Amino acid sequence: MTQPFDAAIEERLIAILRHHLAGLRAKVTEDFSDERVKQELANLRGDPIYPSFGFDTPEYVVVRLMGRISISVGRRLGDIYERLPRFAAAARFGLTEAQVAPKFAGLELDVCLRYAELSEADQAHVKAVAESALGTTPRSGLGIEIRYNFNPNDSARLRKDNDVARLLIADGLSPVYLVFSSISPRAEAIASLTRHGWRFLTGDDALSFVHELVGVDLRELMARESVRRVLGQETEDIMKSIFSSAALTDLVTAHVVEAIEGP
Repeated sequence: MTQPFDAAIEERLIAILRHHLAGLRAKVTEDFSDERVKQELANLRGDPIYPSFGFDTPEYVVVRLMGRISISVGRRLGDIYERLPRFAAAARFGLTEAQVAPKFAGLELDVCLRYAELSEADQAHVKAVAESALGTTPRSGLGIEIRYNFNPNDSARLRKDNDVARLLIADGLSPVYLVFSSISPRAEAIASLTRHGWRFLTGDDALSFVHELVGVDLRELMARESVRRVLGQETEDIMKSIFSSAALTDLVTAHVVEAIEGP
């Protein structure tokens, strides 16, 4: 890996992190504001079901808000881990955005590497990596989907993934599904997608595949001081904003008063 390429990847990662963490901070500010908390509580109290179960309370408002933040974190982590390999692949192989991320069945593929768009040396490299990791030689290239986490509860999305596999195979591409987390994969969904043509690599195998293929070690990148500094400060500030928000401070104050004065 050349130094300019390495520097560009690190710069891109930091830019992606700052973008998504800023978006998360804005969501926390909005969702945990006094106005939003009051609106959520009013919605719960006006609902025909929640009050019957005793969920029309400030405590349950906090549960709902925390759940939304957790979902938002997951989506943003997914985008970070999906976008960087695409950027690296485009830079490593000299591809345009349209070449590296075409659409199949209405879904934008995370990374597409067609032999016809690669140099002979790059073709040989992609073939060698695919043969080593997958035990197969793609006819026309690779079609890669990437997830940091894999917990597919959406049957419509699974059908689309199956459609994508069919179209990739028809196009001469080998479908490869990378899942970076080793604890999230769902065996039944993976078995279904595998039957339709996807080859799965998870955890360290997926990270190693990206490293070998495009020359980017995501584990090493995330451990760099420049990256850790951004993550440490931004994440700490976001957590502080949650626990100093109206949603939490008002609730804690109410419980303290109740403990002192009695119900």
